[in-house]
Amino acid sequence: MSPILQALRDIGFLEAVKKNQITFVVFHILGSSIASLNEIEETAPFTADAEYFLVKNFINNTNFFEWDQATHASYFKKLKHAVVINIPKLNEMAYEQVELASVPFLTFVANKDPKGETANYSFVLRGYVRHWLGNVWAEYDRVKLLDLFEQAGNTPAARVQAGARS
Repeated sequence: MSPILQALRDIGFLEAVKKNQITFVVFHILGSSIASLNEIEETAPFTADAEYFLVKNFINNTNFFEWDQATHASYFKKLKHAVVINIPKLNEMAYEQVELASVPFLTFVANKDPKGETANYSFVLRGYVRHWLGNVWAEYDRVKLLDLFEQAGNTPAARVQAGARS
């Protein structure tokens, strides 16, 4: 991610963020490895003015070193402005079936195939996915994710653009 952030700095994007001309939101998807956690420190210089979300993606039963508070704190307490989003683990079999169906999660829950026609997916597995999606959306609500879109529409640049369209 650092090369992308460096390029954004080099083209003046991060300067526009600092001047509040652009709302910049970073979703930093983390794995539970030390290498993934080290990326937090690498991205820190570029995200001070961004809405920065550290996304713990629980694809298995890992715990992001929460068992070792010193290690955990050394990564997650460094960035005061970062907000942690916890994406819960989805039942493995449900995840595999969504992958095999080659459809988005909501389409799977709606029992539709890639062409939008009625499918015959397991009611139980669709229930696991429905429950998981509810937990994911509750996490988005907890961090007030939708409020960012409202705020972004209220920036001076957005108001100027909206006025130009009227």
